[in-house]
Amino acid sequence: MAAAPLDIANLALSFLGAGNIQSLTQPTNTARVLNSEFTMTRDAELRAHVWKFAKTRAALPALVTVPVSGPYNTQFALPDDCLRVLMVGDSYPGIDLQDYRMDPTNADYSVEGRNILTNLPAPLALLYIAQITDTTQFDACFDIMFAAKLAWKCCERITQSADKRKLAMSEYRTAMLDAIRSGAMEGVADAIADGPWIVARMQ
Repeated sequence: MAAAPLDIANLALSFLGAGNIQSLTQPTNTARVLNSEFTMTRDAELRAHVWKFAKTRAALPALVTVPVSGPYNTQFALPDDCLRVLMVGDSYPGIDLQDYRMDPTNADYSVEGRNILTNLPAPLALLYIAQITDTTQFDACFDIMFAAKLAWKCCERITQSADKRKLAMSEYRTAMLDAIRSGAMEGVADAIADGPWIVARMQ
């Protein structure tokens, strides 16, 4: 059965050994604390990992306005629900040494603010992590990880216990390993970073 926001909040409370709440909007300290952290913690956990259920594709039209300066001639607005860019066209974001290069156009694109700047043509193919707000779409592994992180974030204001906060973080790390093992979380291939010998040759 898919979890509702209240189910996730109460799972977080179970990690803290605290009693359930009846609503995230009920006038209690516990509910207010959980409600205040719920959205930001959810979005941070979605952005932090590559969850299969949150991977989304789009074809972006070019904006009328062009970049003011720099090596790129076109820009595209990121979707409103985009939390993290995974792939633009055929290019994955990766760790490289752009700061060492003389030619900034070695990068196929640049994410600046809520826009993608590139010389790639429209429509621009985009793979990204979306801001999923419907909890019924969440993977069960995400529910547990999210609840554990929520427990960790809220622990001191609910229980005033440093020990329970440590336990919540332990639950979070265990849930992360379970998600990786189950395949609910999937990494994107990064570009291979340049080695020291390449840096030396560019100097």
